[in-house]
Amino acid sequence: MKILVMGAGAIGCFVGGHLAGSGQQVTLVGRSFPMQKIAREGLTLRWPGRSPQTVFPATTTTIPFDAGFDFILLTVKAPDTLQVIKELAALTHKTYFVSLQNGIGNEEQLAAAFGPERVIAGTITIPIQAPEPGVIEVSKAKGGLGLATLRPGQSVNNFADALNQAGLTTILYDDYRAMKWSKLLLNIVTNASSAILNLPPAEIIARPELFDLEIKALQEGVAVMRAQGIRAVKLPGYPVDWLARLLSARWLPLAALRALLRPSLASGRGVKMPSLQIDLAAGRSTSEINVLNGAIVEAGQKFGVATPVNQAFTEILSGLVAGRLQWADYHNQPGKLVEAVAARLTKDPN
Repeated sequence: MKILVMGAGAIGCFVGGHLAGSGQQVTLVGRSFPMQKIAREGLTLRWPGRSPQTVFPATTTTIPFDAGFDFILLTVKAPDTLQVIKELAALTHKTYFVSLQNGIGNEEQLAAAFGPERVIAGTITIPIQAPEPGVIEVSKAKGGLGLATLRPGQSVNNFADALNQAGLTTILYDDYRAMKWSKLLLNIVTNASSAILNLPPAEIIARPELFDLEIKALQEGVAVMRAQGIRAVKLPGYPVDWLARLLSARWLPLAALRALLRPSLASGRGVKMPSLQIDLAAGRSTSEINVLNGAIVEAGQKFGVATPVNQAFTEILSGLVAGRLQWADYHNQPGKLVEAVAARLTKDPN
């Protein structure tokens, strides 16, 4: 197969590197410095308990339109999806687009541009990091990939086989929305709150008043999924279906939910800063908040489900990114976040 990876950061290099290591023809498209370094020295893949593997995929900073790719993997940030679609519009080869992006709405944008029959939804739950350009580390040998088509009956077995042969455990799902919304529940855990307060996830979970906000945000997400008729499903390494059932048990007090959820949620994030905080600290002018917590708010408004916690998270972080709010005013100020949610509840008590 000939595979193009658009947005070859940590996720793109990880998946593309493994595919290249198994014999697929992979081209990485990314920022100039890491692409040049990979071209010179190769891409190093590290797993716990394994010897490092160095592979040499092709690299470029521009799209090679005449290459006739079978699959294009999109691993760019969600706010960049529309721009990438414009850049790929000149493709005439019948390429399949695989979105390994976080959040809700990327697949729908791709389907509107290229047709749903050419779009494959994907998700990845393997915890990875890039300690330096050209090096990708798996922090825990846990998780895998998921794939689902947008059009029922369409087969993705050949691409799933390629991923499995590359050593990446891949599961097929029959409902792409179930897969993507289940991953969304994982994505929002301590993500926005860590960014707003500039605190590590472990500290968010250690403070009951903040942990309660996380639980309520997840409960809002589960309620929105239920209103849309979307079921939570088990993802590789993560029993999201069990999590959703537990969050739906409204008879359980928050103290009991904290005790039940703390071990799994604390181990899932730890002290590593999540993506929304990293983007905010880097001074990016855009944020994925609108396709994460914001997607829950949007769906809640459409289906009549109150989402005050997610709305407060979305409004504050959007304000910080746009410069309407000062980030320093929220650093290690959990009371301000709790008050903001309380004010939102006052506006929308239902």
